[in-house]
Amino acid sequence: MRIALFGKPFQTKHNDAVKHLVDRIIEIDSTALFYGEFRTFLEQSMYLPESLGTFSGSNELKGCDIIFSVGGDGTFLECVTLASIPGVPIMGINTGTLGFLSNVGTDSIDEAMDSIVNGTTWIDERALFKVEAEGMDLGDFPYAINEVAIHKHDTASMVVVEVYRNEKLVNTYWADGLLVSTATGSTAYSLSAGGPIISPSSDVAVITPLAPHNLTNRPLVVPLEGEITLSPDGRDASYLLSLDSRSYHISPKCKVSVKPAPFKVRFVNLEHQNFFHTLRSKMHWGIDPRER
Repeated sequence: MRIALFGKPFQTKHNDAVKHLVDRIIEIDSTALFYGEFRTFLEQSMYLPESLGTFSGSNELKGCDIIFSVGGDGTFLECVTLASIPGVPIMGINTGTLGFLSNVGTDSIDEAMDSIVNGTTWIDERALFKVEAEGMDLGDFPYAINEVAIHKHDTASMVVVEVYRNEKLVNTYWADGLLVSTATGSTAYSLSAGGPIISPSSDVAVITPLAPHNLTNRPLVVPLEGEITLSPDGRDASYLLSLDSRSYHISPKCKVSVKPAPFKVRFVNLEHQNFFHTLRSKMHWGIDPRER
């Protein structure tokens, strides 16, 4: 089995757990690939054998059977930019806070490693957006797994966003901004903005205005297939276009195209894990708030 490890610096309280993860990885693959910057960080607190390899880009992950992401959901999103195009399944080891994407706790490392060896994990495939912005280069990874967002930039005034789907006008929104979220992203920014929780297997997108001027403008669920076009305007000289955690400056009336990506991200889950289990665990559903 070929294994890769990606991560970000974590709090010292996780040192023992991450060292245990590293030891278990080396037991299975003594030449496992470690992300260069993360390897440098780990070497400050633990010994790593010279047999381990190093990677810095997605092209070096071809042939890997699994990649571990050590951190929170932000780290997982960054791992997606490396692993999704070569199709490497991702398992998130949560050293962050909430952990909707990084949903394996540090206390479940042995369970996770045993499940991988025994073949009792399962793969969950998640849709992404492919994003194009008129006259702009969005880099090597113009994709988003959570949401595409347009925000105002320079002023306190609202942004006006015209939204089309398959060249038909959906609405003109006066708001602080606008999100187009995947089903996976429904539990991220969109949820904070009042959007619905959607099972990630659903082939839909959610259009959610941020603090809309017209209070009847509510989140709208549309089919994932097709093209959603966004065009911001207003008093700002420029606006912010965000793809998950990556932001770009765009000019007024720039047309932003949002379509399904031609590939999906592959998440590795433990046998007992599913979306509803994660919801109950992370959002404390089913717990009587009167119990103290």
